[in-house]
Amino acid sequence: MNYYDEDVISYIDPSITLNPFFEEWYLIVENILKNPEFQKRKLFMHHHNLSVWEHSILVSFKAYMVASYFNADKRICAIAGLLHDFYTQAWISTPEIEMLDDGKYAKALKKKKPWYKMHGFVHGADAAKNYVKYFPELENKKITNAIKRHMFPLTPIPPKYKEGFIITAIDKLNSVRELPSITYMSKKVVNKTYEVLFDKSHLL
Repeated sequence: MNYYDEDVISYIDPSITLNPFFEEWYLIVENILKNPEFQKRKLFMHHHNLSVWEHSILVSFKAYMVASYFNADKRICAIAGLLHDFYTQAWISTPEIEMLDDGKYAKALKKKKPWYKMHGFVHGADAAKNYVKYFPELENKKITNAIKRHMFPLTPIPPKYKEGFIITAIDKLNSVRELPSITYMSKKVVNKTYEVLFDKSHLL
């Protein structure tokens, strides 16, 4: 399964690569983007048709751009934004995830969990540990806090630093934009309802 490519820029949306601030952002995050473990996030689905790789780059770059307006640390925002979803287990099943490293990243999909251990509640803390494992040289209290608490208010404790609030806000805005349109979702619901009724019609 081919997911790794040294030419990471070709996998980044042109709206970012053509931005005048791309080069200075890229200098901060280049080593993360070229890391083989991080590149596996091209195969992790985030919302709808966007991968964790794509979503993380959007959050990172936008957080980097916004940081100046709030007198926040741009480097912290770039790194925390890129690694905020660097969790260890996929939460959406795909054929690629089922095959990747003999199903290593799909194990959690096969386990029943109580609601408070579902992905939305635990992946921030998971990512906060995972980034230190693969990028120990980047460990920083602000980065760790921003990653760990980016799901606020779903997780009850808010970020401690303004960089964390920036990541949280931009993550929410991007996630909402990534969701399917109301028209798309309504069609899905209607189609699914029809399928259920049709499949069970022989019982009537």
